[in-house]
Amino acid sequence: MLESMALAASKLSEPMSILMLLLGTLLGASFGALPGLGAILSMAVALPFSYGMDSMHAMFMFAGVMSAGAFGGSVPAILLNTPGTAQNAATCLDGYPMAKKGEGGRAIAISATACFVGSLCGVILTLLLIPVIKPLLYSFGAPEYFWLAAFGLVTITVASRGNMVKGLVGGGIGVLISTVGYTEMFGVLRYTMGSEYFWDGVPLVPFMVGIFAVSELFIYSARGGSTAGLEAGAQDIDWFKQSLQGVMDVVTRPVQAIRSAMVGAGIGLIPGLGGPVASFVSYMVAMKRSKHPEQFGQGSVEGLIGSETANDAKDGGALLPTVAFGIPGSPDQAILLGAFILHGLTPGPLLLRDRMDIVLALLFGIVLSQVVLSGIGLLSAPIMARFSVLPSRAIAPFVLVLVFVGTYMVGNNIFDVALALLAGVFGYMMRRYRFPLITVVMGFILGPLAEEAFLQSLQMSDWNYTIFFSRPIGNVLFVLILLILILPFFSRRRENNDSGVNA
Repeated sequence: MLESMALAASKLSEPMSILMLLLGTLLGASFGALPGLGAILSMAVALPFSYGMDSMHAMFMFAGVMSAGAFGGSVPAILLNTPGTAQNAATCLDGYPMAKKGEGGRAIAISATACFVGSLCGVILTLLLIPVIKPLLYSFGAPEYFWLAAFGLVTITVASRGNMVKGLVGGGIGVLISTVGYTEMFGVLRYTMGSEYFWDGVPLVPFMVGIFAVSELFIYSARGGSTAGLEAGAQDIDWFKQSLQGVMDVVTRPVQAIRSAMVGAGIGLIPGLGGPVASFVSYMVAMKRSKHPEQFGQGSVEGLIGSETANDAKDGGALLPTVAFGIPGSPDQAILLGAFILHGLTPGPLLLRDRMDIVLALLFGIVLSQVVLSGIGLLSAPIMARFSVLPSRAIAPFVLVLVFVGTYMVGNNIFDVALALLAGVFGYMMRRYRFPLITVVMGFILGPLAEEAFLQSLQMSDWNYTIFFSRPIGNVLFVLILLILILPFFSRRRENNDSGVNA
């Protein structure tokens, strides 16, 4: 291990390695900031350019791309309520309300600092877990996947914040939308309305961009003013002071930052879940542990730290199953597998044994890329935050063009643009009748995972339902689900008793 570290460090000191790292960071941040693009497309763009390149130089470039996407996507999420990537959807929940209060610079600084902390903690946790990764990953089967997805769905009750019925309805709608398309398990098409476009299901990027960004654009056009103008009261804001305050917000909450990083890295370890699940689960954990959960969704610093820290911590965790077993820990790392093959590297135990320097190059690159990007983010936060005081009606057409261009570029399909527009109308109606959008998104993301794992578990057990209660990890998750469902009733009962005593 020490020899591999020395080799990776020496390679990193080469000018070409630094150049490739900076190039990957710039590419990842740029694609992340454009709604609908993100890490997958930026990795795909970088892949052919890495052909013929030194394998270590290529890995530094890919590390920069992977690491930079989350922060790049947080900027439009905070300033315009337009998530640059799917994993930044949770950032909108508290980042945008902060911008509306005139605290856009503070929110961007929190994101930059939290992203660095998340990357650093995620990489450290990955290095510690490398010796024990094999038994950990092998212990997760279909039943554990089902209970993990069910755990995420149950947290909808927490996300509803006092309106459990609307929260559950929103989550159910999200699950129903996720069932659209062809199901391999039963070999039938579901709810496609005769359209070939929906055979593969409702595309994630157009749906997410539409429900958050386009719906907000409708509100932009209707209300006038500016993002911060309605609540900030004045435009004479000390943006530099806000940036320093944002850094201190993270520094003074080390326990929460580390906890969020552990959640993000832990979710990243489980193949196939990725950034959206990590950010939302971390957000829910932060809300559950907060002393002021009522502030979540209203511009909570804790909520923003929870989602942004997990966004970057998941990269280190997701790298482990990718390099150890050739199972991509997140969608963007499926392209990283292609890069391995392109450069003559075979993911698996042999890669960990014979080319540990490659793995360490990726880990070092993730951290160093985030150092560069976070520094740029902190320096530019006072400038970027000024977008929040520009007239909304002037911003809306520009953002709408970005949304439609970015959505179209994902699949070069005009129907993606139409879907984003329809999802925007749907999101606007949900907002109007005060249904929490977060529950719809959680149902949409976790619904397919729960269904697939449920059916696979039953097939494994010859349709014996006891398989869901026969494994220790599944039983632990089941108990946690029960606690989440039961504890709010006890808390409400205790509050009623206390109010009766005080009366």
